[in-house]
Amino acid sequence: MAQDPNALLSQANKAISSAGSGFSFFGGKTEKFENAVDLYTKAANAFRIQQNGIEAGRAYEKAASIQRDKLNEPDDMANTLQDAYKSYRKTSPQDAARVLSTAIDHYLSKGNFRRAATQKQYLAELYEEIQDNKEARKAYEDAARWYEDDNAGALANKLFLKGGDLAALDEDYGPAIQHFEHVAKQAVGNNLMRFSVKDYLLRAGVCHLASDIIGAKRAVEQYKELDPGFAQTRECQLLVDLSEAVEHGEAEAFAEKLFRYDQLSPLNPWFTTMLLRIKNSIEQQGDDFS
Repeated sequence: MAQDPNALLSQANKAISSAGSGFSFFGGKTEKFENAVDLYTKAANAFRIQQNGIEAGRAYEKAASIQRDKLNEPDDMANTLQDAYKSYRKTSPQDAARVLSTAIDHYLSKGNFRRAATQKQYLAELYEEIQDNKEARKAYEDAARWYEDDNAGALANKLFLKGGDLAALDEDYGPAIQHFEHVAKQAVGNNLMRFSVKDYLLRAGVCHLASDIIGAKRAVEQYKELDPGFAQTRECQLLVDLSEAVEHGEAEAFAEKLFRYDQLSPLNPWFTTMLLRIKNSIEQQGDDFS
């Protein structure tokens, strides 16, 4: 049977009080602080069993505070804050983000970029879940750079793509294009990733179409030089066809080309959102001139 978390909290508080008063011999204070950490941790675990994430997170934070301020154990503090993050995540995402950010800062100060990147990715996913796309994008981009600095290219590319997707949805097309083209260039020389080059270039091309038709046409030619095989792909032909439709303001032709492509290669929600935005822009321009 699980212990009573409130009773454990009471014992932990008493341990803290006794450590801060009177005389301590033979390392008594340290032992009391360590005991308090153990009791707060046990209380947090008991709260988690009861599915009380907020109280569990608070108890973990108390343990982490002692590890940092009284025991000078910042590594243990960071690990405990990760447990606090897990406890807060479903019930108090803002608190979850706060404690995980503190742990990430510690890993960065130690030069542990791989671990910082992993936790930053979790933070990005949390922000995405609560639909804070601005913070999610920034976290994905930071994590991607840290993975790249740690020679974890595959992990970095995955997150650059996530950052690019979010940037494009926010209509910040320049950085989105940079992320997609960066990953495409990495993939061209990688046999395991090469098959996906056409998808990355299509994403970049769609962002060009959404922002600048002249830049889009120029980009297609550059992509053919980057990857000679791209010219023979359905993705390249789609970009050419869509560019012509945008250039001539032909919303129906645009929709028809998309329909035919989608019949063989179903478009995911990101592409659907982006391409519908472009189609609506063509129709809006037509209305302006009618």
